[in-house]
Order: sequence, then C-alpha cells, then structure tokens
Amino acid sequence: MNVKRIAAVAAILAGGLGTAVAAPAASAAEAASVATIGSCDYTYACLFYNSSGVGLGAQFAHAGDIHDYAGSYFSAGPYGSSGAGVAVKNHAASVANQDAHFQITIFQRSGDVPWGNRQVIPPLSFRDLTTVKNDNAAGTWQYVG
Repeated sequence: MNVKRIAAVAAILAGGLGTAVAAPAASAAEAASVATIGSCDYTYACLFYNSSGVGLGAQFAHAGDIHDYAGSYFSAGPYGSSGAGVAVKNHAASVANQDAHFQITIFQRSGDVPWGNRQVIPPLSFRDLTTVKNDNAAGTWQYVG
C-alpha cells in the first residue's frame, strides 16, 4: 500500500464515517479523458508531453510526492510517442489525475518545499496546464477526501 493510501485510510478512520463532501462535477470531456487514460491507473496522475488539443503524446506516471522531476522522462503510451525520452521537468503540457481522494499540485520550482507558480489538478480530472505549462519542476499530493 502506498503512502497516499495509508494517509487516506488514517484520515477516514480519524474522521469517522461522517458526512460525505460533494466534489464539483467534471465536464463530459474531462470525465471521458480521465476514464480512458490507458496505463495510468487509479493511484496515479499522468503528466503528458502535449496538451489535449494536439494529442497527448508520451506520458509519465506520477505516484507519491516528487520534489524534483530531474531524471524523470516521458515514455510512449496509449496516446502516442511524441515526446518519448524527453525530460519531464519543464516539458509537461497536461495532467490526468486518476486518484479519487487526492489532488495533485504541479509546481514551477523544485526543492524540499516546491514553490513558485502552481496549478492544482483535482481528483478524477484532466487539465491542460496553463500557469506551469512547459515550466514545471515538481508535484505533490494533498488529501481532499
């Protein structure tokens, strides 16, 4: 069981089985995108080399906090090979968050505490990056329920 899952179980146990919090509904396009992300399973977010308008291309499966994408590379996947072998750092254009309980924040700068511009991708959603498109260096997970 990965660290995200352990934290989620602990939060649920600590909070009891109380009231559920409704998340905003995803658009049909976002829901379809998230449901069809090939090898990116439910505990990951996948960063893509391209944005949705030009085909997603190569992907990088992101699990756990990564405080510096240096040394991480895109791989060919179900959406193509454009960008395969390219470094993830400063080259991601879109993200699909497959996790139902965690949001992922993509940061402009790396470090023990990532900083700079950022973009949050809510649980079970797909987003083309805007503020950190091709200017991304780290990603961290936050439990939201």
